Amino acid sequence: MEVHRRYIAVAMDTPRGLHCSQNSCTLAQHLHCPSRTTARLARPPVSHDHPSYTAAVVYLASVLPGPRSPTLLFKSLSLVHKNIPWRYQWPVLIFHAGAYDTRERRDEFGTLLRNVTGIYGLTVEETEQLVRRLEFVSAHHELPEGVPTDGAKDDPVFSHEWPAYHHMCAFYTYKILSHPRITPFTYFLRLDDDSSILAPGTCIDPFEYMHAHNLSYAYREKIEDAGGYARRHVGVDERMARNGWGWVAGRAWPGGMEYGEDQNFPSYRTNFDLIKVPRFLPPDVRAFNEEVVSEPMRFYWYRWGDAPVRRAQVDMFLEHATEVYHMCEIPYEHKGEVFGGDCDCAPLPSLG
Repeated sequence: MEVHRRYIAVAMDTPRGLHCSQNSCTLAQHLHCPSRTTARLARPPVSHDHPSYTAAVVYLASVLPGPRSPTLLFKSLSLVHKNIPWRYQWPVLIFHAGAYDTRERRDEFGTLLRNVTGIYGLTVEETEQLVRRLEFVSAHHELPEGVPTDGAKDDPVFSHEWPAYHHMCAFYTYKILSHPRITPFTYFLRLDDDSSILAPGTCIDPFEYMHAHNLSYAYREKIEDAGGYARRHVGVDERMARNGWGWVAGRAWPGGMEYGEDQNFPSYRTNFDLIKVPRFLPPDVRAFNEEVVSEPMRFYWYRWGDAPVRRAQVDMFLEHATEVYHMCEIPYEHKGEVFGGDCDCAPLPSLG
């Protein structure tokens, strides 16, 4: 796999990015804490300057008002902190729909987290380091105009998880890309609360790896999204053609975006979703996203998924040979399904 090589800039100080505003607070501020194949990519040289990128790990803790058990999230947080050799303690953003708006709820989260991190092998020092990384970001979700509000009555696709699952798909497909807390970052890694980075972990910091090799998107596994979960909704390809968009040769899906119940959609397993934010913000990508979401029923009724649409974004606007990477070095689990380290892990040169 050929990639562009460039120098990676690193620093010894704590990264910028942690802050407290009306809608975003670090947990530390409220808890009074002190602030088997060979590897495919050549290893670039390293300098010791300040980092020329910023990054965040992202979770979506809730999309509907009301409490939700954080048990799985505690496990995922503990293991992502322990099993990845982070060069910098970038913030971990926990998006929520009001569950952690109050100091009392944030304090409770911190207390419960501290009580369980030892189960996953974190020391007291590592736990406090994790706590200092956490930042709660309030993000509320409303059904768009034109979407029926009685899912039980009108039978949307995936009705047993309507509208929470549909909110999640819409958020990760396009809303997150324009969220004011995300746009300042160079990279973000999305994980779900039922996603875990497994022991013995990996030898790479995924953000540094992306930056060192000038990558724009990394995935852990490919999947197919069932056509029956996203019923045919006409007009997308026609409007795409009028706007000058088209599928890159050799990458077209069966039927383009117009897929039906008899076709599965090639997708990425987006519960591990590593994105270079600026590459998903150019006008052509924004215009594509606006077209995809111009019919709210696609996500909020027909259950268009974030996984196949992310695959469309990557296939249409990124160069696979130089920008897209299968990050097989990271052992990973999602809902009990385990994906081991599928290739040799070659660390970046020592940063000394």
